[in-house]
Amino acid sequence: MRVIYLARSASRHPLNTLLRLAMGIMTAAVLLVVAFFSLIVVLPLMLLGGLAFYAYLRRKRATMRPRADDGIIDAEYTVIERRE
Repeated sequence: MRVIYLARSASRHPLNTLLRLAMGIMTAAVLLVVAFFSLIVVLPLMLLGGLAFYAYLRRKRATMRPRADDGIIDAEYTVIERRE
């Protein structure tokens, strides 16, 4: 009795080899498209978003900080009279 393994016999078939080659090429093409998309589209968007967020934080911090007008210092004080 002879046993035929389908997996072995199918791997020697030229059509199966061509399908594997085509799938490998398609997988590489998909990886290239994803890498291209992330470098050309996503990376600049993230950089612009980071710059915009940095500018927003600087502006927010500048408006929160009180500024002295014309060298005037606003403070509470108490007048103490001298006794002689």
